[in-house]
Amino acid sequence: MSRRTVVTWTLIALVGLIVAGGVSMGVRVLTTEDVGLTSEPITAGEELAPPVDRAKQRARARERRRAARRAAARRRAAARRDAPAAVAPTAPPAVIDDDGGDDDESGRGRGRGRSGGDSGSGDSGDDD
Repeated sequence: MSRRTVVTWTLIALVGLIVAGGVSMGVRVLTTEDVGLTSEPITAGEELAPPVDRAKQRARARERRRAARRAAARRRAAARRDAPAAVAPTAPPAVIDDDGGDDDESGRGRGRGRSGGDSGSGDSGDDD
């Protein structure tokens, strides 16, 4: 190969690289173009929505509250109708101490040290 052929092929390769780079950049620009709703801000459709009537909203909210109160009153009335008649309260039964022994007031409860000796702390129950 002659020197001229090598230079020609090198120039053709460089022109090819430049053309390929230009095409890829053009494709990138075309594919990243903002199209449709993605290019619009979030508030873009607000002027299309009908105006908000605050008075109507308040009236609807008031009516919903009234309906909820009426429904609650109906439930309470039904509960009163279905409730059993009130029973007169009775006195609790009298507590009878039938263990027959004296309480030594040792402070020991059920299940704690039933030996009766001086195994606990404090008063042993002896009156001197």
